[in-house]
Amino acid sequence: LAENPYPDYIKKKVSDEVSRYEMLPMASGETGVIKSYIDWLMDLPWWQETKDNGDLNEAEAILNADHYGLEKVKERILEYLAVKQMTNSLNAPIICLVGPPGVGKTSLAKSVARALDRKFVKMSLGGVRDEAEIRGHRRTYLGALPGRIIQGMKKAGVTNPVFLIDEIESDYKGDPSSAMLEVLDPEQNSVFSDHYIEEPYDLSKVLFIATANYLENIPPALRDRLEIIELSSYTDAEKVHIAKDHLVPKQLGLNGLKASQLKIDDDMLLYLIRYYTREAGVRSLE
Repeated sequence: LAENPYPDYIKKKVSDEVSRYEMLPMASGETGVIKSYIDWLMDLPWWQETKDNGDLNEAEAILNADHYGLEKVKERILEYLAVKQMTNSLNAPIICLVGPPGVGKTSLAKSVARALDRKFVKMSLGGVRDEAEIRGHRRTYLGALPGRIIQGMKKAGVTNPVFLIDEIESDYKGDPSSAMLEVLDPEQNSVFSDHYIEEPYDLSKVLFIATANYLENIPPALRDRLEIIELSSYTDAEKVHIAKDHLVPKQLGLNGLKASQLKIDDDMLLYLIRYYTREAGVRSLE
């Protein structure tokens, strides 16, 4: 604790908890609670961060290699990088990719992390039923844990990962969206509070990317905080390209074939696309 640049309030909190821990008899039920709390505070990234890839051309090349088309999205991400270079600091915007299933929203977020040279964490909101899953439980409960956001940050181990929030529109029972409001508001998220951690945690360096299938299902208050980029469905010509450059080589590898053992020509791909898989994305095509 003394050797590392933890924030002062964390140093104070941890040393207070350690002195409480020392005063408790070992048989007390609270020792385990305090110890795991101290571990969480010490293991969270408070100052560690990775250096962003400063080469815009390289970032563009990575995005183009991973995805065909999607010009608008790529342009927006390169703009973000350029602004970050000019200002050297940036409250990251919260980008929300909206589009039908299978158009590559999740894989695009992974490419962004690769292009930026950042760690990548994913959290799915599908089936999250209550706010406590995002914000954690108070320490008074047995087996309490921090919420998914803090768990994701610990997994990333740095304060500036690319954090993908999948299916942000799914509000299945309960209301996680009220907790998401604080996480996704650049004005508030520098002092995000988790019920378990109890100390403010800074999320302002995180690049949040949210994905959604339907814009209508996102609550209006949450929609205001997002920068929405719509991904439309692919045209047949684009699908042929994607299949040729990405899907066929990938499937050959997965099925243990060499490129010489199987040829699929463009007409055949087009036939599959037109008569077998009429869809927005390329999932059934694959």
